[in-house]
Amino acid sequence: MRNLQKDNDDDIYEGFDNPMTSAMQYMNFESAQGVSAPMQAASILRAQEKRLGTSRLGTAAQRQGTARMGTAMRGYQGGEEARPMTSIRAAGYTSQGKPGSAGMNAFASAGGGSAPPLEKKDASSPEDEARELEKKVNKLLEDSAIARSENKLQLALDLAKEAARKERQLGKLREQKQLMDQMNIDLTYAVYFNLASQLEANEYWPEALNSYSLIVKNKQYANAGRLRINIGNIYFKQQKYPAAIKMYRMALDQIPHSGEHLRFKIMRNIGNAFVRMGNYQDAIMSYEASMEGKPDFQSGFNLIVCYFALGDREKMKRSFAKLLDIKDSNFGEENDDDEANEDEDEDEAVMEEDELKKAHKEYRSKAKHLVLQAAKLIAPKIEKDFVAGFDYIIEMLQKSHNYMDVASDMQISKAIYFLKQKNSKDAKDSLIAFEKQDNNEIDATTMSRAYTNLCFIYFLEGNIKEADKYGTKAIQSDRYNAKALVNKGNCEMNKAYAYEEKEKYDEAREHFTMAKELYMEGIGVEADCIEAIFNLGLCCKSMAHLEHMLQNDLDYQKNIRAALQAFEKLYSIMPDSPECNYNIAVIYDELQKTKKASVAYQRLIALVKTDAGVLARYGSLLAREDDEAAAYENHHESYKFFPVDMEVISWLGAYFVKSEMYEKAMEYFQKAAQIQPKEVKWRLMVASCYRRIGSYQLALRTYEEIEKSHPDNLECLNYLVRLCKELGMKDKKEEYQSKLARAEQEQAKLASMRTMQDVSSMHAQQEFNGGGSRRDEGYVGYGEFHARAPETDSLMQQGQMDAAAEVARAVAERQAAGGAKKVISKAKKEEDDDWGDEELGEDLLPM
Repeated sequence: MRNLQKDNDDDIYEGFDNPMTSAMQYMNFESAQGVSAPMQAASILRAQEKRLGTSRLGTAAQRQGTARMGTAMRGYQGGEEARPMTSIRAAGYTSQGKPGSAGMNAFASAGGGSAPPLEKKDASSPEDEARELEKKVNKLLEDSAIARSENKLQLALDLAKEAARKERQLGKLREQKQLMDQMNIDLTYAVYFNLASQLEANEYWPEALNSYSLIVKNKQYANAGRLRINIGNIYFKQQKYPAAIKMYRMALDQIPHSGEHLRFKIMRNIGNAFVRMGNYQDAIMSYEASMEGKPDFQSGFNLIVCYFALGDREKMKRSFAKLLDIKDSNFGEENDDDEANEDEDEDEAVMEEDELKKAHKEYRSKAKHLVLQAAKLIAPKIEKDFVAGFDYIIEMLQKSHNYMDVASDMQISKAIYFLKQKNSKDAKDSLIAFEKQDNNEIDATTMSRAYTNLCFIYFLEGNIKEADKYGTKAIQSDRYNAKALVNKGNCEMNKAYAYEEKEKYDEAREHFTMAKELYMEGIGVEADCIEAIFNLGLCCKSMAHLEHMLQNDLDYQKNIRAALQAFEKLYSIMPDSPECNYNIAVIYDELQKTKKASVAYQRLIALVKTDAGVLARYGSLLAREDDEAAAYENHHESYKFFPVDMEVISWLGAYFVKSEMYEKAMEYFQKAAQIQPKEVKWRLMVASCYRRIGSYQLALRTYEEIEKSHPDNLECLNYLVRLCKELGMKDKKEEYQSKLARAEQEQAKLASMRTMQDVSSMHAQQEFNGGGSRRDEGYVGYGEFHARAPETDSLMQQGQMDAAAEVARAVAERQAAGGAKKVISKAKKEEDDDWGDEELGEDLLPM
């Protein structure tokens, strides 16, 4: 509905507040009066010059006529011998024709000779001064209109204000010089109308309203009442809809019935205002009056929207039928283009310059767009079953010869509506029906769109084979369908990932390359196709990771930079895209350009302030840069939004341990123990924190709980023995010492068994390789073992056997000497050690 309101907003100003130049607005407005103000001003100037020129010409003609008349009369009166009627000599000339002859003397005596010099023009005369000032006003008015056409609104306003100032000077000058009979009312009207229009364009609403009101109230301007339309438009923009309706109706009263086109546009504006007020009944009355007088597509569409808002199915059908029946001189038949295309010898350059044809196409495109939007709006609502509604609309469109392509679009819309209802089966059936129709009935572009949607549906379902099939058909139907190229590229990307998982890297690289070419071709078709640009960046990024895994550093650098270039291009189009900023930040992080990565992360966090993963990544980057304070802030924010991320919890716990703030660290380790109750290390870290703050009783209790669930944990038993000794609990100390001895014995047995299994497996591998022989190459391939030299294997075996023997020897000595005494004597040696300052395990430090 918001898009519909936007269309209505654009339509409100059609015809009377056109965003063309103010001069063009004035010409359109004054066309009913017959002549515009600037044109009338120019005609007045030409009339004045013509009068002056006529007087000079009369004087010269009078002098010349007098001279000729004098010559003729003297000859007739007898001053000279009269020329006989049969003479062949020219009048006033002798046969000799010399300077001293009688003919020349006669010409001189007739009042000939040099003409007197012309009188010099007096530049300081009041008339000329007023005329020059009027020319300046017209020039400023013209410049203001040109600036408005170039969308230089502030410059146009400044020029309009200067024109108004000059016009006031002109009025004062004529008043002082008593030249009031030369006052140009049309020029004054044009100047102040242009000023009001420029104020409106710059959204100076009060000033514009004041200027329009001054013009309307002036009785000297015959048709100034029409400007109430502009006043109504300003009230409409200010959302003062009752005032706008009042102005529209006052303007409607002043428009004669001969201007019915303008009257119906005003009625449509009144309907738009009623719609904004939610008064659909009154809006319907205005739209129906407009449709009965002079039907147009915009009013018909607005009428359908009103009936849709009221839920009147029958009137929606009737209004849609009226919309299809609109006949307009601008809207020709479908075969108009076919007839034009039959002339193959027609010059394309001339056709491109045909403004009338362009206007015809624009009007036709807008009409079909409105029909399609109306059909999509009412199709699911005009029947109880939306399928029947779509079928009814499609049948009506097919009956109208002008809307066959719109009917095909509605079939695709029907399939999309099935998808919205999560009915992919019927959606596919509706689109597959295009294949069964005659290809002559459906153009290639529509077929390509249908195949593109089928490809997309199958891709979402995971049926890559069928998706690839229809993606190929879509490209074959229309090679310049950017969406089809993108979908086909996605299918190739999916194949590449499948080969990469199977470790078939050559095939994966091949399909990545094909996908890259398809995305680039899609960008060539539509330079701003954001799907193609984004997927191109992902494709190059995946290719870079593949080459990095294969240790091809040169190809890795080439592809990762291509990915960065694609995402930066997308960033120039969509700077507020979180996905684009995320990929830019990650790529800069991979390239170790920490400053640029930090800037990209900051932009991303400004867009998605609650994304815990982004905050954690940025915190890790800051930690690598030794900015511990900022790193902690970002990790803490990440923990607030997603308190179950184990990496973030581990980092925060380690941070507080390093800062010797064990109470705070304990909170995070306890949280981790709740999330992973089977992981013993978190409870061990909690107990360690209790020991470090001197809460030995709590530490003992925690260790005892750990010992119950993990009785063979050597670290827990060791700390229990030491805590019992520290707290003077001899009975428990001996009990835990015996448990520790048994646990160590079990660990020794397991280590010995593990060692023997490793030795056996190595001997079996040697026999498999041919009596202990090894392959010469050091690296065979992914998933296979590394070959070692025989000396290395023997040393490793000997080391493992020595380690097992050492463990067995230690256990035997403990049993022979009485394990308890041995442990006690060892504890006495370590009694004075600060046993609570052991380092945090590497597995608990942040990655």
